[in-house]
Amino acid sequence: MLKKNILSIPFVLLAIFLFTSCEREADIKKVDLSRVEETKDTSQEYPEIKIGLVPEENIRKMAARYEPLAEYLSKKLDKKIVLVYLDNYGEVCDKFIYKQLDAAIFGSFSYALTHIKAGVEPIARPDYQGISTYRGLIVVREDSNIKNTTDMRGKRLALVHQATYAGYLYPLYYFKEHRIKDLKSYFSKIIFVESHDKAIFSVLRNETDVACPKDLIYQKIIKENPDLEKKLVVLSASDPVPSNALCVSKDLDPILKNKIKDALLNLDKEVQGKPVLESLDADRFVETKDQDYHYLYDTINALGIDLNTYPYYKRPDMGFDRVEAHNNLDDTR
Repeated sequence: MLKKNILSIPFVLLAIFLFTSCEREADIKKVDLSRVEETKDTSQEYPEIKIGLVPEENIRKMAARYEPLAEYLSKKLDKKIVLVYLDNYGEVCDKFIYKQLDAAIFGSFSYALTHIKAGVEPIARPDYQGISTYRGLIVVREDSNIKNTTDMRGKRLALVHQATYAGYLYPLYYFKEHRIKDLKSYFSKIIFVESHDKAIFSVLRNETDVACPKDLIYQKIIKENPDLEKKLVVLSASDPVPSNALCVSKDLDPILKNKIKDALLNLDKEVQGKPVLESLDADRFVETKDQDYHYLYDTINALGIDLNTYPYYKRPDMGFDRVEAHNNLDDTR
C-alpha cells in the first residue's frame, strides 16, 4: 500500500504543475502589456538629472551662483544633480536635440531657438526684487565721447554670441532701427566675446568701444565694483524679456518635471531655500510660460528671422568675421 502511494506522488506533482502553469498562463493573458506606465520606474530611469548652464560669466562665478541650487534640488528630489557648464550659447540647443540634457538655465533667445528645435518647456525663473526680466544694453566708456550711432562709425563692437538676445539680437534690432544694416562695414572690428561680463570688460580695457551685454550682469558688476559705474555710459536699453529660466526637456517625466517646478516655486518658503536664493541674488522663483516671451518674438519677427533655420552657431549671412577675445577679460577690476 505504501509503495502504491509513493508511486502515485509523481503523478500528483505533475498534475499540480500543469494546473499552476495553466493559472500562470491565464494570468499572463490578462496583463495589458501596452500599459507600460504601470510598471514604469522613474527613479531608475533618472538616477541623475543633468542641468546645462550657458556661459553668462566665468565658470567660478557660475559655480558659486548655481551649485547651492543644485545641492538643494538634489536633496529635495533625492537625485543627483549634475551641472553641465557649456562652452557657448549655441551648444545648449544641440545638447537637447541629441538628448544629452534633462534641463537647462538659459536666456530668452537660446530658449526660443531650443523650444522650436527641441521642444523644451520653461517652468520657472528668478525674481529680483519684483523684477523677473532683463534688458539688452548698448554700453560705451564715459571718456569715449560716443553719444549716438553716428559716433560709432569706424569703432569696435563687442557682441556676445549669435544665440543671445541682449548680446546679439537686440543690437541687430537697435542698429536696424537706426538704418544701419551692414555692421561689418560700419564698424572697424566686430568680436564675439562669448559672455556678457567679457563684453563689459572689453570696453573697460579699451579693447572695444561699444558693448552689448544684458543689464542683470551689468548691474551685478557695478554692485561688485561701484567705481566702474562712472566709467560707463548706457546709451540704450531694450524691451524686457524673461530672465534666465529653467527649462526642461520635452521627454522628461511629467511627475519629475512637476516636482522640480514645485521645488523652485516654493524655494522662498523653505528655510533651506534662503541661502540658495541669496547665492542667486534673487527673492523667489516665478512660473514661466512661452507667452511670457512676446517681446522677444516681436524682435525676431521684426528682423525676419526664421527660428527653424536659424544658424545659431555662426551667422555667415551677416558677414561677421569671428575674432576670439582674450580669455582673461573677466579678470579686469
